[in-house]
Amino acid sequence: MAGRRVSFASMAADPVVDTPGVDSPRSGSSGSAGPGDTPARWIRTANCLPNPRNPRDDLGDLSDLASIKDRQLQSCLAVTPAAYLRLWPEDRQALGAGPDDVVVINGNRRRAAAQLYGREQLLVVVDDSVAESKATLLRAALDENMARKDFDPIEEANAVLLIVAQYPTAKEAAEAEGWSQSWISHRKNLLKLHPELQRQVRAKARGEEGVSINVARRLGSVKGIEEMSLAEQTAQLEQLLQADADAVAARRAAKLGAKAAAPQAAAPVVTPTPVQAPTPTPTSVQAPTPTPTSASAPTPTPAADRSEPAPRSPQPTNPEPAPSADRFSAENSEPLPMPEQRAVAPVGEEPAPAAPQPGLGNVDWHNVEELADAICRTLSADEAYRLADALANRLLTTSS
Repeated sequence: MAGRRVSFASMAADPVVDTPGVDSPRSGSSGSAGPGDTPARWIRTANCLPNPRNPRDDLGDLSDLASIKDRQLQSCLAVTPAAYLRLWPEDRQALGAGPDDVVVINGNRRRAAAQLYGREQLLVVVDDSVAESKATLLRAALDENMARKDFDPIEEANAVLLIVAQYPTAKEAAEAEGWSQSWISHRKNLLKLHPELQRQVRAKARGEEGVSINVARRLGSVKGIEEMSLAEQTAQLEQLLQADADAVAARRAAKLGAKAAAPQAAAPVVTPTPVQAPTPTPTSVQAPTPTPTSASAPTPTPAADRSEPAPRSPQPTNPEPAPSADRFSAENSEPLPMPEQRAVAPVGEEPAPAAPQPGLGNVDWHNVEELADAICRTLSADEAYRLADALANRLLTTSS
């Protein structure tokens, strides 16, 4: 049974109450087990003896069990005095058991509340298999108390170490009871502290001022803590608390520093750009358009290739300012190179007189490539585009 919680329901073969939560004690029940009796039976409260090995030092306030005077919602687990005394014969005189008595292993608070509030009988499951060893009996008593929120850590540690003492080693105890060795060590550390510090641990568990369980366990792990006096253990406790406070302050400062640095890292670095007054864009220099001779008249386009020209949008009189250089657009991108293109006068300056170029009169007007080169050397890119548009319009107009 070691390592398992005790199931009262599995021990009772037959129901002993007519309605859940309502007692139906058998009339004339004397508490002795007769033929046909089930393991669960009604026993006089006076014949239910408390467990001398109960892990609880103090049963606490019993007011939450006042209703037990009218009904018992949960049975008690008990063993016969003979089964108990086989394990601890030294308790015979203290136990003082009679022939009709049982020893309550699980349910000592219910037994005490029944005595306090005047209940005459208790429903008890008597099962001597719980007393097959000291470890199984102690574990049965521990399991019920561990489920209670007011079972303080020092009581728990005493009960656990008492169970561990029934095994050759702590490792075997951990394997048999389903505990880890570190879980056992944490509770053992609490018992290394001075009784005064243990009292403070109990007070903290009750919600009062005291020492927390985690701090107490760490204090109990300090080397040589068992040989220290109360003053020395208290000094070690103060150092431990100060180290914890310093660690919390360091984490808080690091968190605040990270929060302060985050906005600075996220803010973009803005470089101020000087604002310049807008300057009117100068008008491009128009070069005279040569009038072709009769010999250079363009060849009419076949009728199948002619189409009506799309209406041209008028040129704006006040062009918008040039786009910013840090944003890509057709205006600020590099234009395709043109052969020996004539430069446009810088903004704000008068256009310089055009340098004498080889005259268009020296160009073979029948050689289109040579004519295009001469036009590009003479005109700017804008002027060349406007010339091309004008020629296309003129061609379409004369052809129609």
